Amino acid sequence: MIDALSHVIKQWIARALALCVVGPVCASIASSVVASDGSHNATFMTGHSSGFVPMLMILGFVLLYGAIIARLIDRREAFLNMAFALGWVVWTGGRMGGVFRLAPESGTLISLAIESALIAVVMLVGLSLISGLDKKSNEVTRFDLGFIKQSLSSAAGGLALGGAIIAGLLVALILGQSDLPGMSAGVGFLAGIAGGLVGTLAATSAKKDTKHPTPTPYAPLMIGIMLCGVLAPLLGTIKPGAGDLFNLVLRNDLPGYLIVSPIAWTMGALLGVPVGHAWVEHSAANAPGVAPQPS
Repeated sequence: MIDALSHVIKQWIARALALCVVGPVCASIASSVVASDGSHNATFMTGHSSGFVPMLMILGFVLLYGAIIARLIDRREAFLNMAFALGWVVWTGGRMGGVFRLAPESGTLISLAIESALIAVVMLVGLSLISGLDKKSNEVTRFDLGFIKQSLSSAAGGLALGGAIIAGLLVALILGQSDLPGMSAGVGFLAGIAGGLVGTLAATSAKKDTKHPTPTPYAPLMIGIMLCGVLAPLLGTIKPGAGDLFNLVLRNDLPGYLIVSPIAWTMGALLGVPVGHAWVEHSAANAPGVAPQPS
């Protein structure tokens, strides 16, 4: 009982630090990125000056904090706390509509896709390093590069990845009704939940004939949601196309997948995927005739 209480206390201290210290520091660093008109309606790769260094500083700080939490508690808690910190960056950032209003061109969409790809690569490398710090957690939360390759090479992993991408983009399209930063954060989170839910269901269906099915790992699901950040602006070059961006901003009618900022997709992957994943795995573990699996 004392060990359990100690674990809970460590969890809440970690979350308090993420929300009250790490997150605000990251938001302060991100505030140095400004648009050509002096506003904060800019992302790291679309600002007036290069935001590459602030982006790396933020991701490095968040990953360092995640590594500490993984070492002291576990990887699942590390993902949660990293998402809390990144949530500050999303919540205090500018409006995606402002980004497109200042530069309604295909180059902006390409820059957003590149930014999302860079964030995803840095996060995946960092998560693979963090994965080795926690020897207590099971394979669900593993993120070392060898395990990622193994999970993606299976049929279940491919279905999980594809399901997460499709669900994430559809949820963003349907629920993204405004370009306010809070909406960007919320849609990113809900897209992560949907990706975790649909991706896990798809992977589970591929393993239904297996005698001893194992839980679906987070890796293909989170990678799928991060890839949404790359695919969404590329999709924007086709629908609606760069020529219509300015008018859509004026009418507050941007497609939902374009109101989610690159960092919001990563936050949604870390925060939402475990929620959707847990719903499916919990239901599967409690299904009649199915032996419980560790999560």
